[in-house]
Amino acid sequence: MSASQVQALGIQTTATEAASNVAGHAYPAEVRVPPANETVLAAPVDGLIQQVRVAEGETVTQGQPVASLLSSGLVTLQSDYLETLASHRVAAQALERDRSLAAEGIIAERRLNETRGTYNQSTARLSALRQSLSLAGMSDAALDKLDQTRRIDPVLDLVAPQDGTVMEQMITAGERVNAASALIRISTLDTLWLEVRLPVERLADVQPGDRVSVEDKGIQAEVILTGSRIDPDDQTVMIRARVEAVDGRLRPGQFLRVRLEGEDQANLLRVPSSAIIRQGGDSFVFVATQGGFDAYPVERLGESNGWLTIRVVDTSDTGDRPQLSAGDQVAVNGVATIKGAWQGMGGGE
Repeated sequence: MSASQVQALGIQTTATEAASNVAGHAYPAEVRVPPANETVLAAPVDGLIQQVRVAEGETVTQGQPVASLLSSGLVTLQSDYLETLASHRVAAQALERDRSLAAEGIIAERRLNETRGTYNQSTARLSALRQSLSLAGMSDAALDKLDQTRRIDPVLDLVAPQDGTVMEQMITAGERVNAASALIRISTLDTLWLEVRLPVERLADVQPGDRVSVEDKGIQAEVILTGSRIDPDDQTVMIRARVEAVDGRLRPGQFLRVRLEGEDQANLLRVPSSAIIRQGGDSFVFVATQGGFDAYPVERLGESNGWLTIRVVDTSDTGDRPQLSAGDQVAVNGVATIKGAWQGMGGGE
């Protein structure tokens, strides 16, 4: 187009601007709980769930009773423990007696050694049974009470292993469970992960330590890991970012969109939204030249206050045409007219 044609058609242009402090393209992400912040309470012994005292979503503290388990296996362990405890006390008395007798020369040293061996075996068995009861969920206070009262209790209080939120309740009252069955999953939510699916061609744009912003949440996260595996289905790489103290604004399992602030901004420009045209699924801007206008492919990013951030597509393989840069004039009015002429001349290229 000549200058007179441009003027006659009412085509107007404006200069592109360099983009700065741009968050970049939006990518899908999922909120996850770090494995170190998650604990599953399991049944220490076989039994019947007598009562469930918490529900999904409730906050619990470490040591808080969350369920009770009626267990015949616990009764057997306590019975064995009390029997061994009685034998141990007899062995202790026998050892004390034989020590006195040996000191007076009444019994041989061999007899004392045999008594000491019986006592040591009793001590080892008692310690093993006490450890088994501890692993079965009995506290030291409960074990001391068992020592004193010798009263067997078939009901075991199951307590929260950590502070946190009940994320999943996998049991109901009256249900029979086996030892090691998962009962309740508890997570601390003060720190969460954002797992971002990043196109492999953008992998070079982000590094550990870069910032990630969550759309519409005003939440910032920090990249801590770039994945080492490419998903063969969609050719994306997992990027993991850590976010802390979100006060319930993010929840595990939530899907959202984030922007990577570490993306390369060298080829980012700002243009009025009216400068963008769509053709064949791609976006273009018309750049003023001496002979009229030339179509440049671009990638649309964020939009704000009528201005669109674009990423300049590399055109180095198109001959001597210069790369689009800040200050170049792009058409903003009469764009449809230019597009019509462009399609007629270039066959929709």
